[in-house]
Amino acid sequence: MAHIDCSFYSTSLKKNAHVIVFIPTVSADDYLEERDVDYYKEEKRFPVLYLLHGSYGDCMDWSRFTGIERYAQEKGIAVIMPSGENSSYVNMEAGEAYLTYITRELPEFMCKMFPLSKERKDTYIAGLSMGGYGTYRCALERPGYYGYAASLSGALDRNVLESADMPHMKKMPRSYVNAVALEHNSDNQLEKLLEKRLSEKAELPKLYMACGTEDPITPSSEAFYKKAKELGVEITYEEYPGVHDWNFWDSHIKDVLRWLP
Repeated sequence: MAHIDCSFYSTSLKKNAHVIVFIPTVSADDYLEERDVDYYKEEKRFPVLYLLHGSYGDCMDWSRFTGIERYAQEKGIAVIMPSGENSSYVNMEAGEAYLTYITRELPEFMCKMFPLSKERKDTYIAGLSMGGYGTYRCALERPGYYGYAASLSGALDRNVLESADMPHMKKMPRSYVNAVALEHNSDNQLEKLLEKRLSEKAELPKLYMACGTEDPITPSSEAFYKKAKELGVEITYEEYPGVHDWNFWDSHIKDVLRWLP
């Protein structure tokens, strides 16, 4: 994989944005085993996964704490990992417009810079924890753009999350609390936004979610899954032993990649 550390000025955020990009390239194994690869054909366009980090993290997390570079090379897909700060990937009431950035500006810029497919069937988004919420928020914001959306340990039902006895929630920075306050924008409540898209007869992306059985955030994901099923939405939900940590996410991002076409 080509590992590209990219910075550019974002008009949505009104500041420089930092993104890590993986693009499939010829590997030493390809060379040694004389594989017939087509990475450099002029017309080649790679499927692309937009991969979102969790709270307290940044664009480096996935590349530092998981084997995503190796897994994506095996899958033959590009990976775009933006920084979203503690924004929950929404247009913050008192802060930057991360939803606009992730769903509009970032893909437009990346598709101009790199050989990425613009086909919906080749455009994926996934994330963990806060990024799991951001994944579904972005996918439901622009359902015609993303073909697949996957949440790992997602903080999906904000009401359940905020009422849960989770000590670390009390340590969240004020920017995060402000970002996820439901009263600012009802579309930030995923169940409401899902109902809205269904009433519009929007074609939803294929949805996947996975959680750890010992993860205190799991009830938030389970509540969203139950609501989605009640609404007749096709969604894949899997539970595995595990907690809210990188061991779980490194293991199960591979399940996400297997689920993708």
